[in-house]
Parts: sequence; structure tokens; C-alpha cells
Amino acid sequence: MTSNRRNAFFSVVGATAFSLAFAGTAFADTVYLKNGNWIDGTVRSRSQKTVEVEIGTIGKVEIPADDVHLIEKNGRTGTEYVAGADGRKIELEELAAAKKDAKAEEKDEKEEKSDPSDDSESVSKKDEGSDSGKESSESDSDEGKSKADEKKIAPELKARIENLVAELQRQKPQSRVRAERHLKAIGQPSVPYLLPLTKNESDLVRTAVFRLFNDFGDDSVIEACISGLLDPNEYVRDFANRTLQRITREDFGFQANASPRRREAAYDKWRKWWDKEKAELEKVEKLKSSH
Repeated sequence: MTSNRRNAFFSVVGATAFSLAFAGTAFADTVYLKNGNWIDGTVRSRSQKTVEVEIGTIGKVEIPADDVHLIEKNGRTGTEYVAGADGRKIELEELAAAKKDAKAEEKDEKEEKSDPSDDSESVSKKDEGSDSGKESSESDSDEGKSKADEKKIAPELKARIENLVAELQRQKPQSRVRAERHLKAIGQPSVPYLLPLTKNESDLVRTAVFRLFNDFGDDSVIEACISGLLDPNEYVRDFANRTLQRITREDFGFQANASPRRREAAYDKWRKWWDKEKAELEKVEKLKSSH
């Protein structure tokens, strides 16, 4: 092989090797699952039955193809992420924004408590009343409590939650996933704004909402979760049931993947229990108001 040919050959090989190395480090995949979760890694093979994903130093995992909603190409290397408390990834800039929102909310609450005006005193009394016992909070209607909670939220945080709720309903998977991470970081203040989405036509949106309820939902989501037991989507039913068990400490044997007849039977038990519970709470509230 002549010197010129040899140099040309090694130039082509070197360029090819560089291109492959660059592609391996600069590009990766995000596999979005139908249950709303996602996996970052590199898709190594795909078939009608499985998708093989290599996840950093963890190794390769196989995912049933039927569970995959979408595979998205991206340039994530993992360096711009930190692990959340539940193992999910949170972008650093998003984490900082979420912490800023939390601090703003805490500051607003402190100002309300320290303000000597009559309005702040009434708010403080309401807070003390709600903290004094679970029975008082449970006696409020979902709608009334939601409106009261909305009034307590700082305007900046309210605007942010409303924007995230809108993002949660977008068709683009990245927008939904990002919005859900932010809403989870914000927590309970977002509950009143999420309740209307329990009837959203998108399975993915409803799944995300009930997954958030499972993380931080309070008594105000009980009614929505009981209705969610009849949702056509299995993941929604499962998260609704888990949320009810966590909040109420009750269990009526509901199984999200059971037959419709068995699901309806367990739903009826939840409904009868909740109707009886509400009636008891109303009696307690009347006794309190009469003294």
C-alpha cells in the first residue's frame, strides 16, 4: 500500500471512529412508558416483543414493547440531572425553581401569621381549626376547601401552578413529564388545580394526576379517587385505590386488574363507607357549632 493510500485509509478510519464515539456519548434515548413513567438510556435493540435499553453503568434491561408509549432521541448525558427522593431524575434548574417556589410559599405563610390585621387573624384561626383535628377538615366540601386553599396560595405560585397544569395537558411527552416533576415538588398547594383534570379525556393526563395524588393528595381528593376506581384506565384505578388506602387507612379489597363485577363490588364498599363517614362528620360539625 502506497504512502498516500495508507494515509487516506487511516483518515477515513479515524473519522469514522470519531463519529461513532461522538454519537455514543452525545446521543441517548428516553423511553416513555404507557403508565406515565420514563427511562433514560440507549436503545440497543427493538423487536415486536421487547425493547432493550442500556442504562449507564447499570446495564441492559428489557421492556415489553406493549408497555412503550414513545421513544425519543435526545442528547442527555446525565450530568445535568440529580436524583430525586424517589429515584426519578430532576433537572437542576427545575429543582432550583421548585425550591424557590417552596421558599416563596413559606415566606407568604409567615407574613400572614405575623400580620396583626383582622384578616390575618381570621386566617390563623382557620388554620388552627383545620390543624386541631382531622374531623374538621373532612367535614368541608371538596369545592369549598379547594377555593379556600386557592386563596392561601401566593399569586406567583398560583400562576406557576396554573402554567404547569396547562403543560401537563400538552401532547408532547417532555412537557407532561417536566410539569409532573414540578407539581410533585410543589406538592399539596397544587391539589385544587389538579382536581378538574381527573375527568380529562387523556389517559396519560389522568394517570399523571392520580399518581400525584398518591404522592401528596389529602382528604380533599377522596371523592375524586373513589370515582377514579371506575376509570377505564387500569393505572388510574390503581393509583386511585392506593391513594385512598394511604389517606384513609382503609382497604376494601379493590384490585385494579380484577373483573368489572369485582371492581364494582369493591367500589360500592368504598362508596358506602365514604357516605357513612361524611354523615358522621356532619353530625360532629353540627354538635360543635351548637356549643
